[in-house]
Amino acid sequence: MFLNRMWPKRRSIVLKWFFSYMAVLLLPIAISVIVYNESNQALTSEIHQANSSLLKQVREVMDNQFRTMERLNFEITWNLKVQDLLYSNKYEVYPNEFVYDQYQITQDLKLTKSAYASIDEAYIYIASEDAVLLPGLRRESAFAYQLLHRDKSLSYEQWKSLVQRRDFRGYIPINRVGEDGMPRKAIAYVSSYPSYNPDRPVATNVIMIDQKRILGAIDNVELFTSGRVMVLNKDNEVLVTNSNETLTPSLPLSHFTGDSGLFYYEEAGKKFEVFYIRSAYADMKYVSIIPSQLFWQKAEHVRSMTYMSIIISILGGSVLTYFFLWRNYNPIRRLVQSFAGKAGLPYAKGGNELHFLQQALDETLLEKDKMFTQMKQQNNQLRNNFIVKLLKGRVDGHMPIDEALTAYNMKPNSDEFAVLLFYLEDNQPFFEKIEQMEHKDKLKLLQFIVTNIVEELAARKHRGYMAEMDATLACLINLREGDDKQIQAEDLLDIARGAQQFLAEAYHIRLTVSVSGIHSSFSGIPQAYMEALDAMEYKLVIGSSEVLSYEEIQKGSQQEPEKGYYYPLQVEQQLINYAKIGDFDKAKQTLDDVIEANFRQMVIPVYFAKCLLFDLVSTMVKTINEIGDIQESFLMDSPKRIERLMACETFEDMKQQLTDLLRKVCEYTSAKRQKHIQQSRQRVLHELLHKVGSFIEERYDDPNLNISLIGEKFDMKATYLSKLFKDQTGEGLLDYINKVRIGKAKEMIAAQHKNVTDVASLVGYNDVNAFIRTFKKYEGITPGKYKETLDA
Repeated sequence: MFLNRMWPKRRSIVLKWFFSYMAVLLLPIAISVIVYNESNQALTSEIHQANSSLLKQVREVMDNQFRTMERLNFEITWNLKVQDLLYSNKYEVYPNEFVYDQYQITQDLKLTKSAYASIDEAYIYIASEDAVLLPGLRRESAFAYQLLHRDKSLSYEQWKSLVQRRDFRGYIPINRVGEDGMPRKAIAYVSSYPSYNPDRPVATNVIMIDQKRILGAIDNVELFTSGRVMVLNKDNEVLVTNSNETLTPSLPLSHFTGDSGLFYYEEAGKKFEVFYIRSAYADMKYVSIIPSQLFWQKAEHVRSMTYMSIIISILGGSVLTYFFLWRNYNPIRRLVQSFAGKAGLPYAKGGNELHFLQQALDETLLEKDKMFTQMKQQNNQLRNNFIVKLLKGRVDGHMPIDEALTAYNMKPNSDEFAVLLFYLEDNQPFFEKIEQMEHKDKLKLLQFIVTNIVEELAARKHRGYMAEMDATLACLINLREGDDKQIQAEDLLDIARGAQQFLAEAYHIRLTVSVSGIHSSFSGIPQAYMEALDAMEYKLVIGSSEVLSYEEIQKGSQQEPEKGYYYPLQVEQQLINYAKIGDFDKAKQTLDDVIEANFRQMVIPVYFAKCLLFDLVSTMVKTINEIGDIQESFLMDSPKRIERLMACETFEDMKQQLTDLLRKVCEYTSAKRQKHIQQSRQRVLHELLHKVGSFIEERYDDPNLNISLIGEKFDMKATYLSKLFKDQTGEGLLDYINKVRIGKAKEMIAAQHKNVTDVASLVGYNDVNAFIRTFKKYEGITPGKYKETLDA
């Protein structure tokens, strides 16, 4: 019947709980049955159980002690100062730090020892120094031996051999000198440091606990106080014993095999039961040697306890299982019924209730998170729109302002308001730090950072509400009630400067901030916003990355009557003249003087600054127009240059753009002027060469015609005239004279049939031989041969 009821619920949590409770019930019953069966078996098994249990207790206590020793050894070994002392090369560069580091290690040992109250002594033997580092002390090895181990059973040489062993780690029995100067038996955990040189030890940790401290764990165990308890290391050396007697030779050590066991041996006519168990932590064995007669008197007691435990476990466990099973399941069942009807999740009868509840809760929490996120985003956007409407004076009259403020969690401190505008300058350094994000995400992150910083600074005394306004961020400041106007104005400037400085230093975000005046009531907020916009316009005059206060700008404007700006006609004409001749240095100096006169002595209104900018650009255009066709200038090739100049946002940008434009104008005018000069020079040279050629054509028959005569004719040095002629025509002046004469001679020989001598005289050669040589040089044949070719 019970199985028929439970089978449909085989996946239900009630079945799992049933098996869990049954396991809890059956575990003590099984233990009771085992104890009962064991009590009815031979006393050997009972003795084994009892001693095993006692030895496990002893093992747990002692293993904790040994674990503490090894934990302390681990902390000392991997102490950074110890590692540097033993393996670092820094002492080759800083040898004086070696002694100081040893002192630091002794202080660390002192602190470590105070933290491990169960450790009686610990030290480090440094092989390279032959010294010992103690808690708070450093001693030479011989002195340390006298201080720690002065005993006949362990000579100084034996101790040195022990601490200089390589690749050793284990427990050994040892004698140490206590604080009272008396020798005490102890257990030492010896651990050597790894050495990269097989012939050279590095260091060794020695951690000691007195036997008396360890034996305190078994002083109250009756069996052990009547027998002997020993702790043996892996070499079967006695580390700890509660007896002053040494290990008897008759004890068969070869029987210590396996993790635990029992065997018997006899000594002096007495039978002893030897129980042993291996340490769960270290390579050691715990051994008890107890006279067999001690266990017989407890056999009956054990049997009675076994019967009682079985009966109590069955009765009590059955009742408790039924009671807790249905008591714990009813709340789960009611929760499942509630969620199955409302959560919209399917639930199969007999299914696992906890899995269903977990799924239902996960779905509910997920939906809640989504709704909360969406509501938060929508509320932030709505609040931003509301603040924008407040700033622009376009608040919807259907909803009272007080209700809107409450809905958007905006609680006014007073009726006094001001506006701060934040213009984001070039923030490329900030964007370069987060290259993995998209540009729009980078911009959102930047606005988020600025918003949080400004609102936090404003909240120190007042309240601030940020909103996105076109290309700027606006902060509506609700000032604290009761403060003086002057103090409130200073607070606004402090907020602006604090945000500007912090964002620049922490995030490389550059801002220009404008601050409005202080206005009362909500109706004054739009006026405050317009004042902040007007102040931001002065970024052109004052510069970027500044804090622009509307009230300070107004005070300056009232103190200085509007006189326009300085740019007289004579200065403009002077600038045009310098630009026309391409003298950039003087033109730039004139431009700098104009800018200096207008911007350094006073803050001129923005509209005057823009007018000055228009005039200066007009001057550049006039200059180009006066020296040539403006349609051919670089301004027509690059029209965006003027657009960039007119879009300047700061005085420094405007000055830089004007300087670049002036440089281009000077380069253009200089190139144009050089071109005119070059053309004029070429024209003069061409006329001169034409006259020289005409003169040679006229006087070729003059025997005195030479370079000197031509130079005198044109009032020039003969060598300069000859070089100039060759540079322009590619041939020397003398060659040209000879070619003209030979050409005329050829015409005469062909037309008049004159002899060579006559022709030579007619073309300006007094010596016929000179004529023949010249003719052959240029024609390759003599005049006679040339005449023969004509006759043929």
